[in-house]
Amino acid sequence: MVQKVDPLNVKALDNVTENVSRFDVSRAKLSSSEFRHFADLIYHHAGIRISPDKRTMLESRLNKRLFALKIHSFKQYADYLKADMSGRELTEFTNAITTNKTEFFREAYHFEVLKKDIVARHHSDSVFIWSAACASGEEPYSIAMTCDELQQELPGFEGKVLATDIDTQRLAMCESGRYEKERASEIPIQFRHQYVTFSDNPNDDTFEMADVLRRQIKFRQHNLIHFSDKFGIQFHYIFLRNVLFYFPSATGEKVVRSLLSQLQPGGLIFVGLTETLNNMELGIEQVGTSVYRKVATKGCGDG
Repeated sequence: MVQKVDPLNVKALDNVTENVSRFDVSRAKLSSSEFRHFADLIYHHAGIRISPDKRTMLESRLNKRLFALKIHSFKQYADYLKADMSGRELTEFTNAITTNKTEFFREAYHFEVLKKDIVARHHSDSVFIWSAACASGEEPYSIAMTCDELQQELPGFEGKVLATDIDTQRLAMCESGRYEKERASEIPIQFRHQYVTFSDNPNDDTFEMADVLRRQIKFRQHNLIHFSDKFGIQFHYIFLRNVLFYFPSATGEKVVRSLLSQLQPGGLIFVGLTETLNNMELGIEQVGTSVYRKVATKGCGDG
């Protein structure tokens, strides 16, 4: 149930937005103190550290929220966030900051590792795969295509994908399964022919992923630093790629430990090609470029 806004805070929201007719559409400037305020807010809410050199990026992304709300200063936006007891704007704030670029079959080597490991170890099993921080869905759909191809080759094999992200807008895009037409070139041609449907409408510049893939994937909103939130599943594979750089090292290690507590012994965890887990005592061994296997439960708790 959505929490109701306290009447006093409704008045505060009205005060913030009362000058709609005089809204200045020029870009607002983010002061040093305002940057620190918003950087602290996203850190405490999502564990994401924004360094001072990202001030221009933060200013640009939050200006979109000012425009949407017809607010013309970051001071007013800070007041708006504080007054909104429903949490809806905090969600929009988080969505605006965490947006990042991704693509289908990014770091394609990982999907070859996944395929070979399934064939070698789980060719007749149901396997559970977690795409953590799935962004706009390119990663889980790439996993689902890889698994569906194997399901056609391996009797008894079934791949089930959980895709999570903190960003609710991107999760909605994931669930729709619709992407810009030019993005189809990122998908290998054999998969494109089988899983991608283009509209007959010449004015429709999108394509749609096949229903068989959408049925394999469950999408859920999830905050990686909410360490007590568990899914009640021991996964065979976890993808945590190009995420750790958002976190301070101590927080990042806690995130990894939390995910490893939900990975089966012998399971694989994938991180980004520029990321490493070798500086952490986690009960894992590196088996490929940015690929690690859980070899023991010791050291893999939430602690």
